[in-house]
Amino acid sequence: MTDNSNDSRAPRDKREGRGPRGPRSPRNSHDTGDSRARKPLREVVCEIDRDILRLLLRRNNILERMRGDRPRLDSAEEKNIRESWEAAVSHISRDARLSGHFFSLMQEVEFQPRPASARNDAAEAGDNAGAAMQEPPRTAFNLAPPAKHVRLRMPAPLACRATRAWLMLAAATGQPLQLSPCLMNDPIVDCVKMLNQAGASLTREDEGVCARPAAPIGAADKVLHTGDSAWNFFMLLGHYLGRPSRAKFTGDSSLKLADYSAVRHFLPALGARLVHIVPKSDGLPARLECSGILPDSVKLPADVPAELAEGILLAAPGYERAITLDLSSHPDHRLIVARVLPILRAAGADVQTEGAKVRVNPGPLSLPAKPDAGMEPELALFLLALPLALGGEAHLGGQWPALPAAEAGWDLLKQLGLDLRYEAGKEGGEVCATAAAPLKQYARGDLPAGFPAMWAPLPLALAACAALRGEKAVVPTLPSGTDRTMVESFLSTVGLELDEKGCLCKKEQSGPRTGWNAPDPVWAMALALAACASPHQKLGNPGIMTGLYPPFWALYNTLPEPALRRSAAPEAPAAAPRRRIITGAVAVPPELKDEDDY
Repeated sequence: MTDNSNDSRAPRDKREGRGPRGPRSPRNSHDTGDSRARKPLREVVCEIDRDILRLLLRRNNILERMRGDRPRLDSAEEKNIRESWEAAVSHISRDARLSGHFFSLMQEVEFQPRPASARNDAAEAGDNAGAAMQEPPRTAFNLAPPAKHVRLRMPAPLACRATRAWLMLAAATGQPLQLSPCLMNDPIVDCVKMLNQAGASLTREDEGVCARPAAPIGAADKVLHTGDSAWNFFMLLGHYLGRPSRAKFTGDSSLKLADYSAVRHFLPALGARLVHIVPKSDGLPARLECSGILPDSVKLPADVPAELAEGILLAAPGYERAITLDLSSHPDHRLIVARVLPILRAAGADVQTEGAKVRVNPGPLSLPAKPDAGMEPELALFLLALPLALGGEAHLGGQWPALPAAEAGWDLLKQLGLDLRYEAGKEGGEVCATAAAPLKQYARGDLPAGFPAMWAPLPLALAACAALRGEKAVVPTLPSGTDRTMVESFLSTVGLELDEKGCLCKKEQSGPRTGWNAPDPVWAMALALAACASPHQKLGNPGIMTGLYPPFWALYNTLPEPALRRSAAPEAPAAAPRRRIITGAVAVPPELKDEDDY
């Protein structure tokens, strides 16, 4: 070409008059002073995460439209959505967690309701995710107990697992029984519904559960919903194993995401088969088929959940033949024996132990009208730790559970300086805890042997109380299995961080505190405990306490002297009695005139 008619650049002579070109700037301008510098990759990832949350919120709103007034999505529609998701995932990943667990989480995740103003704006502008994410921030639960010595006196609720075990025995035998006071949390409520669905006659009362005389539950071919507790599922599974039967079990999100492959591989040794209904899933829903032919002795594998052994032992008195369960290879064999055998013996079961072998002979049971069960250790340990956080005293009526974990928690509180003692009385026992002043030092690095990982938030919160008061505190060596990410998140939420020596020290707060979502009730109680030393902690999901103790916040918000019951409404004034006036007058009816006959 001889001209530049089709070339967008200027002629060479004009370009040569511009002077020499400066050096080319580097492709990555993060380290330059250019105002148009690219965002750090960290911020890009955070923006992508916010976009994902917008999409999840929009997806949840559309699913709510599809559900309408129904509690759950139609099974055919959910199946189509799941198959479409699995097909899309197969093009980008082979990870079963993305195709199965992530989908279940998206189906079960809950969002807080929008504020009324945001709902009205969204209704006018249409349902779009962008407006949903720009709505005003939702308020969190403010934890600010008064800094006064606590004075707590209450009957401790019965242990959640022992309560459900007694209810299972009452349903299996049809005998009457009454339990009070109970936690009445989600697992117990789900257990009552499950057993009534199976044919029991259980009634919820104000603070407990009552079992009326009824026919023993059989092994009907039903679809039984076990809630969100594995213990409910394994109790019912043990009941079905000893009978020729089949049934289908469903559950909530945690049981859908659970891995019961070890249970599936073990059940053929008991003449049963467990089939997972959802493809590529190892959790519920599942179908169970039992021959009812059990071996005389069976060895429990180490990878099988301990709850399965407890469910089998609890149902074994109703089997046709005796069964011996060898627990020697299971790491939790002492815990299994400590949980179930006292209940079976109190019910009159014929139980024999030889080392780690437990043999249960079939026979009738005789349930006490009001069983004696220990208090719930998770809740009791927190309530007894309140004097350490605030000073004062706490008195819990009931029996202290004879469990290894409960004993380890007892030892921990005593090592931290709490005056802890158990007193027996005519109306039952009572645990008394006293501390003259709040905890100011936490220098212990080791926890008592047998302290469970699920209770790790308790010593962490007590160490945080000491550090927040400006005293010496170290993070104790937490049990194996503790979620380290959650530990760091908790410490950051309460305003603490670890220094190079492993000690807790305060950090500067930038901006107002944001709400923190506790993964379980124990972490929520830990934040409530830390708020005793540093008030105005924000908890974003206080409703999680319904999984342990629903009246917890009513108790916590009335510290330092909680009111356990609402004051009775004043009685309405009685109506004035009606006056009866007696006179000497006599009423004489008028004479009737004879009518003419026609």
